[in-house]
Amino acid sequence: MPTITSVHGDLTEQRVDAIVNTASRRMRGGGGLDGAIHRAGGPAVLRDCRERFPRGLAVGDAGWTTAGELPATWVIHTVAPKHRGRPEDRELLASCYRRALEVADELGARSVAFPIIGTGVRRWPTREAVGAAIEAISTSGSSVRDVRLVTFTDDAAHAEVQRRLGAATPLRILQGVRALHERGVHAARILPGVSPSGLHWRVAVTHADNFVTEPYGLRVRDHDRAIHYTSADGTGFAEGEVNLTSTPDDAADLMLRALPDLDAGVDDPTYVRWYADLLAEVERHDALPIAFADGFDDSDGWEIGWGSGRRYPHPPGPAR
Repeated sequence: MPTITSVHGDLTEQRVDAIVNTASRRMRGGGGLDGAIHRAGGPAVLRDCRERFPRGLAVGDAGWTTAGELPATWVIHTVAPKHRGRPEDRELLASCYRRALEVADELGARSVAFPIIGTGVRRWPTREAVGAAIEAISTSGSSVRDVRLVTFTDDAAHAEVQRRLGAATPLRILQGVRALHERGVHAARILPGVSPSGLHWRVAVTHADNFVTEPYGLRVRDHDRAIHYTSADGTGFAEGEVNLTSTPDDAADLMLRALPDLDAGVDDPTYVRWYADLLAEVERHDALPIAFADGFDDSDGWEIGWGSGRRYPHPPGPAR
């Protein structure tokens, strides 16, 4: 599966096997990035476009040409849909990434640099465009090893890519707990919060019986029976790695390996339903849960997104 990195730079200067161009349907060059790639690649790119795509290219599809004088070997062209707020448009945008990676696989490319497709004249909001990019690439199953998401002058897009990549490991950990519940491992519990510096999200994953309630809230009783993660750890988790291309089951397997007593025959469908609803809110708002932080008052429940004001009920059961 691809490793995704964020690059702030010029797409035409990327030394990769293939760069991706957001082309027009006519495949004859144009303005913006399309024009920049044709100028940097020289006339060979347009000549190949005419020969290989005499009738142009469909929206959501992809095809390749030579890269001409560019440092890359190939240019993979794709045509983005306009943003109209329709589900089918989102699917076509995701198809641009999937088809580009399929073409890369056919070529034997192992490194590919993408722009954030659709954020120019197609008017896709940055958050939606970046979300579609990361989701499509991370679930593609491509043999490409190195995928770069390249932003040049769009600082907001660069920041959003970095934010999404940074949030991938915490989300997969939370989804891994849900995967444990779906396997019948109902004893798996979390205690999420914010570090004293306020810079990092952190979470303890442990058995349901490993909490004590104190005046200021829950705490873990025996730290040796818990997995402790902080976003400062990056992708390192439970003596393994959880990243964007990891599945929830991958994270669940690491938890069971580190904490074999989680699979201890606890049956707690009430907590499982509570947790599933919590995670649905986390995924909907694209924000992590908070149960504790310096200065945080948990009397109204947990918070979805530090400082957001969106509250969620305390977990059920005797331990809060």
